[in-house]
Amino acid sequence: MDNERPALNIKKASIDYFLEFGALIVLISTWGFTIYHFNKLPDIIATHFDLSGKPNGFGSKNTIWLLPIIITLVFTLISVLNRYPHKFNYLTKITEQNAYNQYKLASRSLRIILFNITLLFAFITFKEIDGAYTKSSALEWWFIPLLLCSTIIPTFYMIIVSGSKKHN
Repeated sequence: MDNERPALNIKKASIDYFLEFGALIVLISTWGFTIYHFNKLPDIIATHFDLSGKPNGFGSKNTIWLLPIIITLVFTLISVLNRYPHKFNYLTKITEQNAYNQYKLASRSLRIILFNITLLFAFITFKEIDGAYTKSSALEWWFIPLLLCSTIIPTFYMIIVSGSKKHN
């Protein structure tokens, strides 16, 4: 890692504020939804799902707190990490000329991934709680492909664009 990279203040665009605020709203909503429903849940709920979306693990209703805790930790870690784009690893050598564009692209990619992950964790939490009530919990068939695409596509996009002449 190059310790001589410039530490720049990257100006956020409207989309960056939307992604950050949206992820925060989803996070807060996930906590609110979980808190609201916790006392109404049965003592045993589905805690794990197989690749087809059917529950294959069950446990105490207290496990419902695990997902909001994990996503809060991920949200906090990525939010703090995103303040230091000059510390990231890049495929391209960072110079004075390309630093701003590279940092902006990397930061936005992290925001997109965080927003997507927050939405996915909220969805899983909703499905766990809904399944506890209906006794028919299952994730939809499209969930696993969506999960993979929501993190892989922004990553590949960042890799491709970061190597383009516009960002170098």
